[in-house]
Amino acid sequence: MKKQGEFYLKLTSILLAVLLAVFVLCSVFLRSGGDYTPETPVYCEVGDGITVSGFVVRSEELLVSSKPFCVAALSEGQRVGGAQTVAYGCASEESAKAQRELLSLQTQRDQLAFAAEGTKDYTAADETIAADIICLSGQTVKQSFPRMSAAAAALEPYVLQRSLTSADAARVQARLSNLEEQIALLQAQCEDGTVPITVSRAGCLSLVTDGYEGVLTPELLQGMTLSDLRGIEKRRAPVPERTIGRLIFGQKWFFAAELPADAADRCAAGDTLLLSLPGESLKNLPVRIERIAPNDDGASLLILSCEEHLQDITALREVTAELIFRTYEGLRIPKTAVYAEDGEAGVYVLSGAKARWKPVEILYEYGEFCLVRRENSGTDCLRADDTVIVTEKEIRDGSVIAE
Repeated sequence: MKKQGEFYLKLTSILLAVLLAVFVLCSVFLRSGGDYTPETPVYCEVGDGITVSGFVVRSEELLVSSKPFCVAALSEGQRVGGAQTVAYGCASEESAKAQRELLSLQTQRDQLAFAAEGTKDYTAADETIAADIICLSGQTVKQSFPRMSAAAAALEPYVLQRSLTSADAARVQARLSNLEEQIALLQAQCEDGTVPITVSRAGCLSLVTDGYEGVLTPELLQGMTLSDLRGIEKRRAPVPERTIGRLIFGQKWFFAAELPADAADRCAAGDTLLLSLPGESLKNLPVRIERIAPNDDGASLLILSCEEHLQDITALREVTAELIFRTYEGLRIPKTAVYAEDGEAGVYVLSGAKARWKPVEILYEYGEFCLVRRENSGTDCLRADDTVIVTEKEIRDGSVIAE
């Protein structure tokens, strides 16, 4: 009886082991969604557009000096008023050097005088410093050295103002007196060999010239064809000697580009699109389509206009830009997470230990992702805090998902 009992005990143990193995195998091979990747929907904005190359066009005129050496008094993109001095023409290198030093000392004096005044609104000063640091960082990334210098000059007086204390008052006044003396000496030195250069009207100053100033004009765009744009480089004029820069006037500027044949039917004259040019401050600019002129080969000439950020595009001419026809806002999910059930698109999300079906409306597809509409209410719609299930296994509503 004892041997028989041991036999049944062993047989029972073997059967239990077999049952346990079968259960494990069934859990691995028969349970849907056993292997999955959790994905969190991300809210984002995506633009549907194309990349084009074209030319920035403005109303502008060249600024030429009567003297052989020129010293700019203002920075790139700075706004000027009528009859304002923008540069100095110098008869020799020595007088040009003295003029540059004079301008530098005058800037130091103005910055120190501003700092010496002090401030009671430290919050506003700190906000200005933070904004100027961000601007300087952006210009450094773009390696725009003229604008880097301007951003640094704008930052310096505020930093100096925040760092001065009442104990520094005597030293500041002594330094200001010393600067005034040096400035007076240099002004006397520059009187004979230096001529101020003024502008005839208000506008924005650019220290960059490229030979397109009298070639690419807003008036030319009115009758321009795509063939004209393709051959515009042949009409580029040499820049005259002693050119200081150019004065850009008006508020409206244009962008002329070639529109591919497959994009011509996506927009029409009068439409408002978004244009992104090189530069942090030149993203998603609202532009209006002025003209679309079809060419024989199916491509078209596209003329856009804009009335914003003129001071930021003064140095730009031939650029590669992104033209955005439409933007979409929604939740980004992988395409592999989307299923079709009875003609309806949807995803499976993790609900406890099970998969739960949620229908989605696809707004836009790009790359490996798609953008679906975000609903702010309701439990049956996809939300940003859901966990979307991505799996190669067969999955159904209510499938058990392994943790």
